[in-house]
Amino acid sequence: MAGAMALAACGGGGSGGPAGGGGGLYGGPPPTSPPKQNSNIPIRQAVAGGPAFVNPSNRHTLYFLDVDTPTGGKCTGGCLSVWFPLVPSQGSQARDGFTTVNRSDGASMQWDYKNHPLYNYSGDNGPDQANGNGIPFAGGHWHIARPTT
Repeated sequence: MAGAMALAACGGGGSGGPAGGGGGLYGGPPPTSPPKQNSNIPIRQAVAGGPAFVNPSNRHTLYFLDVDTPTGGKCTGGCLSVWFPLVPSQGSQARDGFTTVNRSDGASMQWDYKNHPLYNYSGDNGPDQANGNGIPFAGGHWHIARPTT
């Protein structure tokens, strides 16, 4: 019995501690965090049964006004208290049909998809909601921004 106690005292029991050396739990260096995304470019996600673009920060559906253009925006003034422009974060770069444009009212930059400025709707309070789809405004209608837009 004295021999077994002496063996256990030498670390042969495989306690798993860092100094135990008996097949411990050390799995190498800690994982590195993924690189920070320096852009809030819209991402693709299913919304209302089909592929659509959403705001990457909150996964809320993005919309466009069919009569709105990058140089002649119809959503200004009070409209902006209901429809929030998706403003590019610093360092954002155009790609995959997305560009950043100067808003026609000069207030800020805005993400644009194929010549349609993008907005979030204040009536959506979670992912996969499309409460703004089909709403008439300024001689046009709001639509979910989809990859085929």
